[in-house]
Amino acid sequence: MQSYAIFARLLTGVMLILTWGLTNSPLSGVAFALVLAALSAVRYRFKPYRWLGWIEAAVCAGYAFVWLPALLGWWLPLIGFIEDKWREWERELLLRSSEDRMERFRLEKEREKVSSAAHNAARLAEISERGRIAQDIHDHVGHEITGALIALQTAAKLCENDDKRAGELMNQTITRLESASENLRDTVHNLKPVKLAPDGISSIEELCGSFSFCGIDFSASGDLENITHGELLTANLKEALTNITRHSNATLVNVKLDGNADYIRMTIHDNGRSGHTLVAAGMGLSGMKERVRAVNGTLTVSVDNGFKIICVIPKK
Repeated sequence: MQSYAIFARLLTGVMLILTWGLTNSPLSGVAFALVLAALSAVRYRFKPYRWLGWIEAAVCAGYAFVWLPALLGWWLPLIGFIEDKWREWERELLLRSSEDRMERFRLEKEREKVSSAAHNAARLAEISERGRIAQDIHDHVGHEITGALIALQTAAKLCENDDKRAGELMNQTITRLESASENLRDTVHNLKPVKLAPDGISSIEELCGSFSFCGIDFSASGDLENITHGELLTANLKEALTNITRHSNATLVNVKLDGNADYIRMTIHDNGRSGHTLVAAGMGLSGMKERVRAVNGTLTVSVDNGFKIICVIPKK
């Protein structure tokens, strides 16, 4: 644009000189032309101050009192005005282009961060899934295998004495191993291993009925409808019974299930040696606490008069 502006100024200067030469012009016109040339040189030599156009317009208007064609010189400030506007537009375009580049750079950085976060999330999900599978195997398969092992040991002793109950224990062992196999298959395929029946207590009652380590007393009371965390309750009961089998000398276990409109509570109390489960809690007891906390529930443990676990979870 600057080259076009210079050409327009030269054309305006030539037009003024020709007009001065073809008319009855005063000799002061030479000074007038030199002043305009000097102002144009200042514009392109130094910073183009906005008031240069006003000076050019004032010089032309003042000299018009001596020589009227001097008003043709007003083309010079007009050209300067157009040139200034063009430069402002170019600067604005350059600024926008720079901002666009910075924005693209920022978006690229954000994309890299999101990609890295997605990769980390996938890694954490993988680790979490491995932990879930390990926990499910520990809770469900471990319980059944432990029960089957105890039944086999008891059956072996009964066989030595030709006791007919050995056959019943063998059948019970087969049933437990089949259940462990099904739970293992469900865990590998990311299926939920067990759910409560619609009445809310059948699975827990069945689990208590299959417990043979010692005597067990199950009771249920209160509002037990609409239980949404039946799997959690069943898993915790399995873990508690497994710990009793492994680490306790209990002769009786009391399992009580009661609830109201908002909460459901499961109490597991045995009369075995105090603190037996705390000594060998490991993944079991910590897993029970994590499951309960995940649904905004509470799990408390007491070692007074045996070992007691109280699990309270909201229905909603």
